[in-house]
Amino acid sequence: MVNSIRADRNIPIKMRDGVILRADIYRPDDNEKHPAIVVRTPYDKILSEHSDYLSSLHAAFAGYAFVVQDLRGRFASEGEFKPMSSEGPDGYDTIETVAAEPWCDGNVGMVGSSYLGRNQWQAAIENPPHLKAIAPSVISAGPISDTRRTGVMDLEQSISWFAAMAVDMLTKLKKEGKDVTEAAKMVERARFNLNDIYNYLPLKEVPHFNFEGLSEGFMARMSNDLPPTVKTEKDLLWPFEKVQVPCFHNGGWYDLFAGGLFTAFEGMRERGGTDLARKNQFVLCGPWSHGSILPAYVGAINFGPAANSFATFTMDRHITFFDRYLRGIEGRPMPAVRYFVMGKNRWKNADTWPLPETQWQRYYLHSKGRANSLNGDGLLSTKAPQTEQPDVYIYDPRFPVPTIGGRNLLAGTLVSGPFDQRANEQRNDVLCFTTPELTEELEVTGPLKLHLYASTSVRDTDFMAKLIDVYPDGTAYNVAEGCIRARFRKGLLHEEFIVPGAVNEYIIDLAQTSIVFGIGHRIRVDITSSNFPRIDRNMNTGNPFGEDAAGIPAVQTIFHEKDYASYIDLPVIPSRWQIW
Repeated sequence: MVNSIRADRNIPIKMRDGVILRADIYRPDDNEKHPAIVVRTPYDKILSEHSDYLSSLHAAFAGYAFVVQDLRGRFASEGEFKPMSSEGPDGYDTIETVAAEPWCDGNVGMVGSSYLGRNQWQAAIENPPHLKAIAPSVISAGPISDTRRTGVMDLEQSISWFAAMAVDMLTKLKKEGKDVTEAAKMVERARFNLNDIYNYLPLKEVPHFNFEGLSEGFMARMSNDLPPTVKTEKDLLWPFEKVQVPCFHNGGWYDLFAGGLFTAFEGMRERGGTDLARKNQFVLCGPWSHGSILPAYVGAINFGPAANSFATFTMDRHITFFDRYLRGIEGRPMPAVRYFVMGKNRWKNADTWPLPETQWQRYYLHSKGRANSLNGDGLLSTKAPQTEQPDVYIYDPRFPVPTIGGRNLLAGTLVSGPFDQRANEQRNDVLCFTTPELTEELEVTGPLKLHLYASTSVRDTDFMAKLIDVYPDGTAYNVAEGCIRARFRKGLLHEEFIVPGAVNEYIIDLAQTSIVFGIGHRIRVDITSSNFPRIDRNMNTGNPFGEDAAGIPAVQTIFHEKDYASYIDLPVIPSRWQIW
């Protein structure tokens, strides 16, 4: 039992090229050897020593050395910060150096959320010999974000992230003797007036970061170019076959990486580099957003005591995971999948995903050609359409549909989670397709995809979809969302512009969810063409990202007839809640 711990600040760790990265180390103060858990962060290691998933003190008192390191070029570490470029080799060198320390027994794991989760994947791909397990949270299943794989830009995420990172960039430039007075003023203006940047056109000429030491990084962040490592569709995901260790994947239904969470879990089960890795994958998904998992509420909904109290056990679950793979202690059983069912607000376990009892039910879009707004005649039904009038709306990039809740980063001005969507659903450029009131509960747990048949009057545009839970009083809470850029409908590496007026099928991935739609509730699907500033607005010109100072309106036609039956497949789970 650990009764006391020691903390060492800014301990140097030398990389293979001689650059010194610095880490804080928390470990039992007993002169014994212990396994180590490494966190590598660009956000200042002092801020990363506590996490809702696993904190430095919790780990140290559980008998681990907890190593929190500033990335290359960030805060106390030397070198130049080039996002996502050196995290693999630097991770390898850090892990192997830590494993050789006299206080480490040679077994090393990694933990951390978001960018810190990405660092784990990049290090694991390098296969450092002493890395035994990783626990990445709220991060994509590949080198680009889940949203970016649909062809769009995570606008709010990209801008708010860079604005936050720019502060330390300027601090380092100032230490080098550079005059950063004007740059600091503009960065400060950007951080507290992000909407000015979101709305600036053309986007590539945003003046707030147009300074030496910032402009190159900003343009790289805002570029829609793919990383040089991406040459095939397979490269859009991590090379799971190179990862040889067990993984504990963590996330939330309202996180922007809700899809990547299960993609990585399934990818490692199928393609992991060792039998050990393939057979030892775990996932935990709660009713959480990209930020803290401690509150029981997300957005406008309180998910009850199970959501709140369970969050306090995530650290213990991480310790159980690391005990198993860093110490060889079995401990309590870990279900392969532990997930929260919204609506019932209870936790469930599963061995596989999607659930083997899933009954796929197809819900078709219907109307008499007037599904515009929630006051229209849009219907969602299991009956296949025959002859129906299509629905038409105008998408004008000057007046995009504003983001209300959803899967946001929480670094900028947006708030994540479920919120009433009726303000948007009053608009004529939002189509609403709604079921009658449910007479029985309906559980939907698993992946969601919408098949949309549509035409447009322009050579490129966007289509957005949301799954909505409509309460008996009419309140319409967003459950899941997805999007697609028309010219990437055949894949991100298969760009093909639209022939105006031609009907195309668009498969919109709404990621994953688990929810029970209650008696008296209705299920709704919203279709539109913007979600701003969560996603960059398509200017409908087909020009490269960020170049347009003005866009053009697009006439969008949504089909739902026998030959062009638009539908969403819902993963329905047979009723099982009588025990509650």
